[in-house]
Amino acid sequence: MSHELKIERLYDATPAQVFDAFVDPATQERLHGSGQEGWTVRRCETDVRVGGTSVYAMGYDGVEPDVEVRVFSVVDRPHQLVFRHSMTVAEWGGRTVDTEMTITFEERDGKTLLTMVQTGFETAEDRDAFNSGWPAYLDTLGRVVGGGVPEDDTLKARHDI
Repeated sequence: MSHELKIERLYDATPAQVFDAFVDPATQERLHGSGQEGWTVRRCETDVRVGGTSVYAMGYDGVEPDVEVRVFSVVDRPHQLVFRHSMTVAEWGGRTVDTEMTITFEERDGKTLLTMVQTGFETAEDRDAFNSGWPAYLDTLGRVVGGGVPEDDTLKARHDI
């Protein structure tokens, strides 16, 4: 059985603005938590193109960082991103969780509906752990695009066989 995480957010900005904020190298440290007390982004390399690899290492001060790697297979500005997502989680003994991520940016009455679908979780526990981190990332994205916290905080998690 494979588990899926789906999160939707409505931002008061155009798809191009949201897409650009999501991929801009200048926003990545902020999106990955810099500025949070006791949290450090130690590595931030962004290469958003088909075949490009982005790498982020972040975590609490004084402990091994978590490392996130994204390898892009689709970059269709401002409509869609698809990438292989690997996260090595230090507090899980350095275990790596490999998933596939599809993010769409749809215009809705002058706003943008961002839909993030992460597939391939081996356990519901891993899926739920990621569901505890992505909402803060997406809240920060809302602040980056200037709309504050997104209007629609719809969170959904479901299982797929």
